[in-house]
Amino acid sequence: MSKLYIIGAGPGTLDYLLPAAIREIEKADCLIGAKRILAQFYSPDQKKIYLEGHFKEAGSFIKKNKDKKRIVLLVSGDPGLYSFLRQVELILKKKEYIIIPGISTLQLAFARMGESWQDAKIISVHGRPPGNLAEEVNAAAKVFLLTDRKFPPQKIAGYLLERGIKNRKTVVFENLSYADERIVKTNLISLSKMRGFGLCVMVVTK
Repeated sequence: MSKLYIIGAGPGTLDYLLPAAIREIEKADCLIGAKRILAQFYSPDQKKIYLEGHFKEAGSFIKKNKDKKRIVLLVSGDPGLYSFLRQVELILKKKEYIIIPGISTLQLAFARMGESWQDAKIISVHGRPPGNLAEEVNAAAKVFLLTDRKFPPQKIAGYLLERGIKNRKTVVFENLSYADERIVKTNLISLSKMRGFGLCVMVVTK
């Protein structure tokens, strides 16, 4: 029985990709992942399937073709942290897939800060409503946030300020691991006035 490989592609560049991941990517007949990720790993002799807006189709393809093709599902960061792995768990049994971990933006962000992250609250607002974000941030001394273009760092800062959370320090990490990586150390008030952020994660601390 063939197995699906779910591989953590790391924060972005090949520098942070595990050798075991590279070997399986090179042997794959088909790569599934976000456009940003496939742009780095795809070769012309491999079939590619984009995940953006095609989650159901990708899941159906995996289920139908897992035993016919060598399929690699590439997810950003580590598969265990807010990735398509959750959807795979619904359609395949654990014996039908193998996970190769990756370096997450969480790990790299705290490495850049020179701090441990074992005491950090991890929250994703990437493609998700804020929910009780303010309450969770208020209750934690250190919060790591996965953001997206609809809810970027400056909007998160404004959202928290509106709900009475002030005097918090923030660090925004844009394009982690890429040549144009940018790290902005500031606070919620100043961050709420900033613009132009792209691919980001952020840390909020007391």
